Amino acid sequence: MRERSVTAIGLVALIGLSGCAAMQDRRWSYCAVAGGVLGAAAGAGTAGGLVNAYEGGSGGSHQETGEAAGGGAVVGAAVGALLGHLICDPKVQAPPPAPPPAPPPPPPPPKHIQLSADTYFDFDRATLKPAGKERIDAEIMPPMKEHPNLRALVEGYTDSIGSDAYNLRLSERRADAVRDYMVERGIQASRITTKGWGKANPVASNSTKEGRAKNRRVEITEE
Repeated sequence: MRERSVTAIGLVALIGLSGCAAMQDRRWSYCAVAGGVLGAAAGAGTAGGLVNAYEGGSGGSHQETGEAAGGGAVVGAAVGALLGHLICDPKVQAPPPAPPPAPPPPPPPPKHIQLSADTYFDFDRATLKPAGKERIDAEIMPPMKEHPNLRALVEGYTDSIGSDAYNLRLSERRADAVRDYMVERGIQASRITTKGWGKANPVASNSTKEGRAKNRRVEITEE
């Protein structure tokens, strides 16, 4: 009975030990098997010898010796298996870390286009022609839709013919017409800033017909 109690206590302790983190970090393999075999042999021999020594050197009964050897073999096998597992069974390979998320696409380089008022607006009006809408759709709308943080600055200009007040108002209305079309196409108005400059900031001389035509324009800059 004594041998059985010792065996049971030893097995309970070993079961608890097997749940520790060091055991769980390894994969059960041949080292545990070899350790169990050697541990069983060593445990059986040691337990049988201890019984004989405990009986005063005269040797215990065959039954006591067999029970002790059996209990020792069980405990020894368990100890050997755990030690073999802990010492040389391969460690469980941790899964590779997840790859880092892809970086967001870089913002597009600033785009700047110039709409000729003579080509893309009705004469002396702020009505955007179909050709002007097509160019905005092709060059301005794709990056504005792809990058929600992108903003647009729309600036209107005129030549020097006419009063300053009239030219300033016409340039503002043309810039607003471009903004309204972009909003119609799905861009938030808060992302678009408009400015009318009238005859200021000419890109060519207003003394020639060709120069005045170049000055009548709307510029769109994405930023």
